[in-house]
Amino acid sequence: MKRWIIMRIVLLPALVFSLSGVSAQEQPAPLPTETLTVLADVEGAGHRITGAYVIRRAMDGSGAVWWSFRGMLDGKLEEVDGKGVERWSIDGSVTVELTGFNHPNISLDRLPARRVTLMPGWDGLVTIAGMPLAVEGEYRAPGSGGAPVLIVTNAGRGTRTITELPNTSAPPGANRMSSH
Repeated sequence: MKRWIIMRIVLLPALVFSLSGVSAQEQPAPLPTETLTVLADVEGAGHRITGAYVIRRAMDGSGAVWWSFRGMLDGKLEEVDGKGVERWSIDGSVTVELTGFNHPNISLDRLPARRVTLMPGWDGLVTIAGMPLAVEGEYRAPGSGGAPVLIVTNAGRGTRTITELPNTSAPPGANRMSSH
């Protein structure tokens, strides 16, 4: 079940793709990129994800996307990154395909889905792996003026106040003591 919830959030922020097969000596100058931040607070299927994605989208028309996630999965600190490609259609739809996924316990071939398509007029509601998600902010092609920050929550839940932040300063496995 953990891989399902990770996949639901991983596919949302249309991310991922890198210039594969190019050695460090042959790699061209860095591509100009646009940064998009996605703040996620989602729960479902017995899991909860709260964290931030930082997405770098290539501005050269290649559709290349690189992303990283840092946050909490079921109360434990997780860091995941990957790459992919987003393909924009003339009708305004976009298909995002995950091509790389770096997590110690889940491989790309074990994910239930690696592709999601958003159609024009999606109005901030998207379903990923059966979970409806609300997205605040506009997702557009790189360089076309979309929102620099998107907020993703469970559909219909609305906003809620965060009353306590988890202690993520201790090393993994350490006994984290609460101050209350």
